[in-house]
Amino acid sequence: SDRLAAMKSGLLGVEPARPRRALLSDTWLRVLVVGLGCAWLCTSLWLAWSLRRDPAGAASLRRSHEMTELSNEVLILRRQLASMVSDADEAAASGAGGTEPPPPPTDALGHADPAADTASRHPEFRLAMIVPWLGAELPRWFDLFVASCAGSAYLVDWLIFHEDAPIDVAAAPANVRYISLGPHGMGAHFGVQLARLTGEPNQTHTLVRLLQHAFATWPYAIVEYKPTYGDVFRDYLDGYTHWSYTDLDLVAGDLTAFVSRAELVELDILTFTFGDAVTHGRLYLRGQFAMHRLSAATSRLWLACEFLSASGGSGGGAGGGGGSGGLLHELRIKHARATRAQQRGEAFRPHFNSAEGCYSRVVATSPTLRVKYANRMIADFTSAPQVYVLLSGAGRRAAVRMCAGSEGDGTAGGLVGSPMRPTASSSAPASQRAACDPFAPPPPPPRASLLGNQRPVGALIPLVTHTNCSEWVEPRYRVCADVSGAWASELGADGAANGWNFFYLAGRWYRQRFTASHPAGLIEGALFHFQVWKRAYKRQGPQLAPIPPPGESAAFVLTKEGYRPLALRPAGGSSTGAGTGAYEYDEALASIDARLKAIERDGVSPDDRFAYAGARGAH
Repeated sequence: SDRLAAMKSGLLGVEPARPRRALLSDTWLRVLVVGLGCAWLCTSLWLAWSLRRDPAGAASLRRSHEMTELSNEVLILRRQLASMVSDADEAAASGAGGTEPPPPPTDALGHADPAADTASRHPEFRLAMIVPWLGAELPRWFDLFVASCAGSAYLVDWLIFHEDAPIDVAAAPANVRYISLGPHGMGAHFGVQLARLTGEPNQTHTLVRLLQHAFATWPYAIVEYKPTYGDVFRDYLDGYTHWSYTDLDLVAGDLTAFVSRAELVELDILTFTFGDAVTHGRLYLRGQFAMHRLSAATSRLWLACEFLSASGGSGGGAGGGGGSGGLLHELRIKHARATRAQQRGEAFRPHFNSAEGCYSRVVATSPTLRVKYANRMIADFTSAPQVYVLLSGAGRRAAVRMCAGSEGDGTAGGLVGSPMRPTASSSAPASQRAACDPFAPPPPPPRASLLGNQRPVGALIPLVTHTNCSEWVEPRYRVCADVSGAWASELGADGAANGWNFFYLAGRWYRQRFTASHPAGLIEGALFHFQVWKRAYKRQGPQLAPIPPPGESAAFVLTKEGYRPLALRPAGGSSTGAGTGAYEYDEALASIDARLKAIERDGVSPDDRFAYAGARGAH
């Protein structure tokens, strides 16, 4: 009956009697509502007046804002959906009760199905080299980089993520994949994935906005996130057994010849060094090559770094370093400082964390990991003045090499030569040294057994470490080998210096001597990193030679001034080996270059200088 009376009162518009205090409350509520209505009306009138003054500009601004918001919403929703599908797949796989099989015994590592040697791809393993690129323009040497990737097609794919960069997809080798994330898509992708991986999905929009700002303002900032690539781009790694972050300022040889089956099976991480691990004791994961096995052991190791961890976390590991920061905190600080600098009209470049710091320390203090630091790369600060690049094609193998015993360019502070420079032969008379033929037959075609180009000599020897090296790395992150002993300068049985590799196995450090197979008189590397020379390459575009289309063999010589082609021609009109061929270096050009160097050193008249320079150009 009470409910019926209340309904009748409501229908008739009769309000029941209320206390005086309730009536006063209703009065104030009415005043508040009227005030808000007046404010809304005034705001609407002001906006209408503003739009009438500049209707086109206001409409354009409104459309731009709406499109930006819509674009971000679409990107976020797409990536969240992909993450949900990925999580569901992982949950289904884990629910099946399957576990990762243990690695096979070492004595079986060198064996594989002989029939697989004729395949164009390795039957068991596949490595994804991940390169995110930010910027509207590609580097001037990009064509050379992409062409060199083809030499490792048997084992390696290169995944290049970009934001609608002007890329000629048709000119790419088959093992180079271009993935466009769309305008501002890199920040959106990283934001969505990192919010999920750090357990902060409620911060997705904030992370997307801050990362989009960071990537647009400082494209180099993406190097901070190299350790996360395997997890951030996990949806693109189906079918791969290993992944690695890498850079574009390099050219690749045949990586297939430098990675062994045993390393693919037994190691969690394999990184290539330049030889400075022996000369300077530097033990860190290199940004050009750090191959991770795609497994639970290597997944999300980077969460132990404070600048990549969840908000309020300390990083939770040896590399964390304490504190209450986190990824979001780090980004907010950079954004705030950049905003203040912009308001003051000042330039601002924030501090960037490198994989050579915290992440290397985390890996080197994880007691269950098996890591190898292998001496297999060449860099311009440790190389000869000339580096030769052979591109694969027409049955010829790829290679990156330089002459053994050549003097470095002096930028490395005594780091002369290369990882496998035979110093014993370099001190011998020139007549006794092996001839340097850049076109000597490269390694044989790859085989499924993947024997690699290095052979261990002797047993593993315990290694002492310290923290007094790599001054650019924070002291708390440094990991250094004690190379003060006589062993570090001893030559190997093959007369080679720097012939040591280093291992971190189940919490202990070791060193081991190795010998490397490469043509006489030459030093070969898996990769050539031109960290210093690229400064000139950016400025001197005309000295960067054009690159032939995929499938055509070619050769180039790289110097600090640029790179130029070398003519491939059979020696004596004959060839040796199964399709590899034997080629001779253009001695005339080498002679002119040597004469020009003598002119610079000894000094001659301007007329002679002009004559020699003209002869070189004509040749």
